[in-house]
Amino acid sequence: MCSAGEALDLGSLTLSELLKVKVKIATKNEEAQLYSASSVTVFTRKDIKRLGADTLTDLISQVPGFYSMMNAVEGNQSHVVMRGHAQKYANTLLILLNGQRINEDYTGGINYLMRFISLRNVSKVEVVRGPGSALYGSNAYSGVINIITDFSPRVSLGVGSFNATELSAAYQVPLSGWQLGASLDIYQDDGDEFNDVFDRNGIQDATQDPHEVMQASLRLSNEKSELNLNYLRSERDDYYLFRRLRDDVTHIELEHWALYGSHQLIDNDLWSTQVNAGYQMASRQSITALTPGGEPPFESADFLFGEDFNYASANIAIDSIYNLSPDQTVNFGFSYSESEVPEGYIKSNYDVFGDLSYLGQVTTFVGDDFRVVMDKRRSITSGYLQTQWRASSKLNVTAGLRYDAYNDVDNALTPRVSMVYSKSDNEIVKFIYGEAYRAPSLGDLYDEESGLTTGNRNLNASELRSVELVYTYFNDDFSLTSTIFDNHHENLIGFRVGDDGNVFLDNVAVNEAHGFELEWRQQFSTRVRADFALTHLFKNETDLGMAVGLPASEHIAPDTYANFGVYYTNDLWELGVAGNWRNSIDVLEDQGNLFLLNAKFSYHLTDNSDIHLRIKNLTNENYETSSYVVLGTDDLGNDVQAYPARGLQWLLSYEHQF
Repeated sequence: MCSAGEALDLGSLTLSELLKVKVKIATKNEEAQLYSASSVTVFTRKDIKRLGADTLTDLISQVPGFYSMMNAVEGNQSHVVMRGHAQKYANTLLILLNGQRINEDYTGGINYLMRFISLRNVSKVEVVRGPGSALYGSNAYSGVINIITDFSPRVSLGVGSFNATELSAAYQVPLSGWQLGASLDIYQDDGDEFNDVFDRNGIQDATQDPHEVMQASLRLSNEKSELNLNYLRSERDDYYLFRRLRDDVTHIELEHWALYGSHQLIDNDLWSTQVNAGYQMASRQSITALTPGGEPPFESADFLFGEDFNYASANIAIDSIYNLSPDQTVNFGFSYSESEVPEGYIKSNYDVFGDLSYLGQVTTFVGDDFRVVMDKRRSITSGYLQTQWRASSKLNVTAGLRYDAYNDVDNALTPRVSMVYSKSDNEIVKFIYGEAYRAPSLGDLYDEESGLTTGNRNLNASELRSVELVYTYFNDDFSLTSTIFDNHHENLIGFRVGDDGNVFLDNVAVNEAHGFELEWRQQFSTRVRADFALTHLFKNETDLGMAVGLPASEHIAPDTYANFGVYYTNDLWELGVAGNWRNSIDVLEDQGNLFLLNAKFSYHLTDNSDIHLRIKNLTNENYETSSYVVLGTDDLGNDVQAYPARGLQWLLSYEHQF
C-alpha cells in the first residue's frame, strides 16, 4: 500500500504539497490526503524521526482526537481514548501492517500481542480518525491505522537510561528480478523505579517495569507480487499483572508471527484486481501471585496464577477497482477469515480445579475441562461495494456498504457516505457519515470461569453512528482544519451480575460524545515549522445501566487534550520539541492537568551518518495513567484506578545509512 508520494523528498515539500501526498487507507484508492473521504492524519518518515517516536504507542498521542493511556503491562487495564471513547485493549482501533489486519480476535485489540511495534523501518503511517467498518469490518470502529514499512539500508546502535541498549538494522538486495529486504530491531532496558506505589496485598511499595523486545521482518517483492514475514517477541517482568504486584515472580512472554502476501492479478486502465492472503500465530504466557502465602486456603505458599494461550488466524481477500467512467470508480471485494484459540489454559501451583491443594510447583492444567477459552472457531465471510463519483469540478461523493457474515454472532451491515467540496483553491469542506461495529471477541464470547471473566455467547456487537463536518483552509505555509464530530455508541460490553450472583459480560452501556478537533500547521521558514492539535468534548456521557466494573469513558479520559511540536533544521543539525497536554481525569488522585514534553536532537556527522538523542518526559513529570478497571481499595477505602508512568527517559544512538 505504498504511494507515489513516498518517492519524493517529503522534507522539501510545502505544507500545501504535503496535504496532497497520496494515501490509500480512506478508500483503498490512491488520493490526496486533503481530498480523502475520511478525516486522515499522515506521518511521513521525516515526521516520525523528528518526533523521536520509537513505537506505535509513542505515535498514538500525536494523532488529533487520540490520547494514549497505555501502561507497561497493557492488558485489560490499558486503553486508548479516541474522540472521548475509551476502550480496553484498544479493541476499537484497527491496526494494519502494510494493509494486513494484525488485531487478534481473542481480545479484538493489539495490547496482548503487538505491544512494541517498532517504527524504525516505517516509511509512512496513515490514520483514519473515525469509523472505517464500511471497508474494513469489525474493530475499524473509532479509527484505523496503516503502518507502511520499507527496508532502506541502515544500521543503528544506541544506549540510554535504565541501562537501555538498542540495535536496529535493515538491508535490501536485488535477487533475480525480485527485491529481498530484511530488518532486525532489538531493545531492552531494566525499567524505571517506582516508589510509593499501590499494592493491594500490602507487601511492597516499590516496583519497576523492565522489558525486552525483538522484531524481525523479511520481504520478497517484485512489480506484481509481495511476500512478508514478521516476527515480534517481548518479555516483561515485575510491574502490575492481573492488577497485582509481585516482583521477582511476575513475568509475561508474548510471541507473534505474521506471514502475508499479495499478487496483482489484473492491472490495466479499466480494471485492477489484487489477491491478498495471510496467516498469524501468537502465544502469550504469564505468571504472577494473586494471594500471599499464609492466607487461607493458601497457607503453604503464594497463590501463583497465569495463563498459556495460543492464537491463530488465516484470511484470504480479493480487492478490485473498476473505472466505470473518467468521473466514477467502483471498488468491491470479498474476503474470508478464520480465527481460534486452539490452546488456552490456566497454570498455578494450587489445584484450582479441585480442592485447592498445594502442588509444590507451577502446573499447566491441560485438557478440555481446564480451558481458559472454549475451543471455538470464528469464521467471517465479507463483501463490500464502494463508489467514488466526481459529481462536478468541485464536488466528490463517496458511498460504500459492507456486509460481514459471522458463524457465532449476528451479521453486520455497515454503510458510509461522504461529500468533499472544494470551496476554493484553498478551502475544502467535508461531510462524513459512517457507521461501525466491534464484534464481540472470542474472549468476550467464550472465556470460561478462570478467576478472570465469564463470557457470554449471546452478546451483540457494539455499534457506532458518527457524523463529521470538516473545514480546511491551506496555503503553502499554513493550514488550519476544524472538525466537529457527533458519535453515538450502543451495546457497549461490560460486566453485569446475574440472578445467581455470578458476574458475566453483557451489552450494558451507551455513550454520547460530541466535540471538535482543531489542527494548525505553520511553516515559518524553510528551517522552522510548528504543529498543534486540540480536541475538546462538549459532551461525553455514558449510561452504564446495570453494569458493574465498567468505567464510564468520561471518568477515565480527559475532555480536553492537545498535542504539539516545534521543529528546527539546518544543514548540520535538527531539533524537535513535541509533546501533549490534557486536563484533569476523574479517577486520578492528583486531579490536575498534565503537560508532557519530549525532545529529539540529531547531528549530521557525514552525508550518511547521524547521531540522535531522544528524550521522553523531558521535565521528568511524576504522573499516572488511568486504569480501565479498579486495581483495589486503599487504606482509606478509596478505589485506586491509576498506574505509575515512567519519568525522564533518554536514548543516544549512532545511525549509518548505506
